[in-house]
Formats: sequence, structure tokens, C-alpha cells
Amino acid sequence: MKMNIKKGDNVLVIAGKDKGKTGKVMEVSPSQNKATVENINMVTKHKKPRNAQEKGGIIKIAAPMEISNLMVVCQTCGKATRVARKEVDGKNCRICKKCGASLDRAYVKAVKKEAKKAVKAEAKEEKKKDSNVKARPEAKTQVKTKAMDKTVTTPAARKTGSK
Repeated sequence: MKMNIKKGDNVLVIAGKDKGKTGKVMEVSPSQNKATVENINMVTKHKKPRNAQEKGGIIKIAAPMEISNLMVVCQTCGKATRVARKEVDGKNCRICKKCGASLDRAYVKAVKKEAKKAVKAEAKEEKKKDSNVKARPEAKTQVKTKAMDKTVTTPAARKTGSK
């Protein structure tokens, strides 16, 4: 199974004691399906000194948490999002479901180019549809005005208008 969260991603906690907090992923363990996030899920550990140079005491560290409790935050739109997958340059790339931007740093430029091409293609299609729709009604109105002009400029109307 592909992991939707990678080391270095910004994530939002959607469940648990730190719900609503965001942080950077420090470590991911796919075998356990867990990730360690900076300053999230902090636990206290009692450390015993092993030699004379080490210091003992109570320390706080970030514990791993289930990946199902985390959501990736898109760098572009800044929102927590689900992850889609798309093939870019022959490799599977993670894509934001909300804005369509790439979540993988290596493919950000390639995905932006593809998105621009798609937007331009859609715009061209809309213009064609709009021009076809607009051309027909205008042609009909022009015909009507010509027909109206013809009715006004009939020979009977000219005679009445000239007297």
C-alpha cells in the first residue's frame, strides 16, 4: 500500500488529543502505519544515565501516531486535503484533491504546466460554445430587424409616408 504521508510533509491532526494542531513529519514507519510529527503527541520519558557523562531525568519526546489520524496540508492552497495520485513523467505523483497542485516537490513544475494546459483547453472549449450560442441568436435578431425594416419600407407605407 502506498503511503500518502512522507517525511517533510506538513500535516493536520484530525483525531486524538492534539486534534486541530499542525506540524512537520519527522519520521514515517510504513510497517507500523505510524508517523512521528514535530511537537505533536508529546510523551514524557524517564531517562536513566548510562555513564558518568550522560544526564538522567524526565524528558519530553514526540511519540509516533497513526497515519489515519493525520491529513496532508497542501503547500499551495494551505488546506488539509486528501491525496490523489497522477502519473507525471512516468512516475506516480501525489496531487492535492482541492487545488490540483503537486504535493511532491520534484513534480510541482510539471503538474503546474499540465494544469495550465488543461485550463487553457477548457477556456477554448467554452469560448467556442459561447461563440456558437451567441452567433445564432444574433443572426436571428438581424433577420428580424431586416424583416421589420422591409415591412416598414413597403410601397404602401411609402405612399402613406409621402402624403
